[in-house]
Amino acid sequence: MMCTTTMPNMESAKKMARELVENRFAACVQLMPINSIYRWKGEMEDSNEVLLIIKAPTYHHEALEKAILERHPYELPEILFFKGVGAYPPYFEWMENSIKLPPNP
Repeated sequence: MMCTTTMPNMESAKKMARELVENRFAACVQLMPINSIYRWKGEMEDSNEVLLIIKAPTYHHEALEKAILERHPYELPEILFFKGVGAYPPYFEWMENSIKLPPNP
């Protein structure tokens, strides 16, 4: 599964990405500067933002959503989930292993 959200700048986007990967909510997060044009509270907005493309197994979406909401600065953050129709099996295995907690010693 992929999930997208946007952040106001690269600094906050990198912080979110690192926290999601370090805390095993995501296997990988890609960051892309974008320009967003949208209507907010009746006004047209034109904002530079950073798009986060977050990769995690589908069954992990509720934990990922909660983690994003706890860290997001926006009043109404974009959180969109995209369920894939398939994945290259070795990549999916790596993704699943990336979010599993290591065994306790």
